[in-house]
Amino acid sequence: MTLRTIGRTLAGQAQAPAAVPAAETPSPSLHSGAISAGALLESAPVAIYHADAVGSMTYSNPEYRRIFGLEPVHGPNDWARRVHPDDRERMKQAWADFCRRPAPSRFAYRTQDDGEVRHFSEQVVAADSVSGWVGTITDVTDLVNARDHLRKAETMFRNTFDQAPIGITHADRRGNLLRYNQAFCSMLGFEPGELANKTIGDLTHHDDVARVWAELKRLWNGEVQSVDLEKRHIRKDGSFHWVRITTALVREGDGKPEYSVEFLRDISARKESAEELERVHKQLMIASRQAGMAEVATNVLHNVGNILNSVNISASLVTERVKQSPGVSRLAALLQEKGAAAGEFLANDERGKRIPEYLTSLGEQLMSDQKMALEELASLRDNLEHIKDTVAMQQSYAKLCGVTETVAVADLVEDSLRLNAGAFVRHGVTLRREFNEVPPITVDKHKVLQILVNLVRNAKYACDESGRADKLLTLRIEGAPAGVRICVIDNGVGIPAENMSRLFTHGFTTRVDGHGFGLHSGALAAQELGGSLLVTSDGPGCGATFILELPCSPPESVRG
Repeated sequence: MTLRTIGRTLAGQAQAPAAVPAAETPSPSLHSGAISAGALLESAPVAIYHADAVGSMTYSNPEYRRIFGLEPVHGPNDWARRVHPDDRERMKQAWADFCRRPAPSRFAYRTQDDGEVRHFSEQVVAADSVSGWVGTITDVTDLVNARDHLRKAETMFRNTFDQAPIGITHADRRGNLLRYNQAFCSMLGFEPGELANKTIGDLTHHDDVARVWAELKRLWNGEVQSVDLEKRHIRKDGSFHWVRITTALVREGDGKPEYSVEFLRDISARKESAEELERVHKQLMIASRQAGMAEVATNVLHNVGNILNSVNISASLVTERVKQSPGVSRLAALLQEKGAAAGEFLANDERGKRIPEYLTSLGEQLMSDQKMALEELASLRDNLEHIKDTVAMQQSYAKLCGVTETVAVADLVEDSLRLNAGAFVRHGVTLRREFNEVPPITVDKHKVLQILVNLVRNAKYACDESGRADKLLTLRIEGAPAGVRICVIDNGVGIPAENMSRLFTHGFTTRVDGHGFGLHSGALAAQELGGSLLVTSDGPGCGATFILELPCSPPESVRG
């Protein structure tokens, strides 16, 4: 079969062009149609061949021979030599079947040349106006590769989406769920089919719905690029769990976003831990405050006990002196016994003559007893007033617990010293005051007193345990960058380096009868007041300095 005939056949199979008006000159590209068709066959970028009625090749164009690597010594039927080994037998069988029963057919196979694999699509149709069949072969390698890449991308996305350990869901502008992964369903306890008609609002706790919708509205309006917040999800059984969500809009190219993607992480465990920590912290603060109040009460009792000792001594002295009656009643009985002879008794009897001297001595004794009694009663009255003042001061602090008040720092320090005054005398501790001018502060006086009483008491114990004769406790008040600084300085036993980092830890103590609560609660109270409690020491035997810094005004959290 000639090229002209094949060209005419293929041209006849092509869609006929629109009729050319008689007045117009035909296009040069349509001149000599058969010759042009033959030239097109020889230069076509796709392989074209013709097979007779029994399937034997009668024509193949250069592209066909290039695809199958046919040299001049090869015939058109030698095409199988270039077909990929994995496809060769299948294609030989398929072509043999076609030759036995020719019919319009499609084939897909690969070729291999020096390791390079190409994909081809072949179509065979009956020739028009001539016998036999016409086939075309198109290189579809790029299409196959693109399809494979797309399939891999889809597989990767599907695996990532479905197998991700965090919840992922797509939703439209109205919040309708479009797609969700297994982790999302598991979080909520639903089967995938049960979420088909759900919205974001349906699955959000009613207390969080308004806040969530407000943030999503800002997202869709372009006010923010993403939404990151915590909310509660309603599970299928009616319970809720906490999740942290990050939501962003999904855009295809430069088009408007049609849906959002939401990533969810279950934070219920963290929330429960935070709530438990808050609960324990509140309990600890209550216990710390109670312990601090116990510390203050213990010191009050110590001081009151010391004062009561003085009261008891004064009362005992007055009692003993009163019991020692000078015998006035015996003298009166003697004179009454003499009756009318009392004058002669006083004038002539030796015993009577000594009565005026005795009365003089008795008067002096009574005056001395009266003076002593008045002094002891005055001391008794002063000690009772001291007890009254000590108890009243403690009561005033207890009533002011949790209430801020503007006070002078020196007054607070003096109050803490008065509550420990008896102990200083009993243990022979000398006090030194180094008070600089500082502005008044607005604080919870009870908390500050709790801290100071504990620091002063610890310093007293440190001095006592040192065994020194010159026990010294220095109280220093000075300004600080953030407010005021109160230093409690002792020359006691000091603090070993290994204990410095544990000193404010709950339960840590070096005293046999200590509970390890005071310094820990003091540090927490200082933080609540917006300040800090620190300690310095050069080591054992070198004493210690506790530094309490407080702001002049309470932080916002305390004011609120």
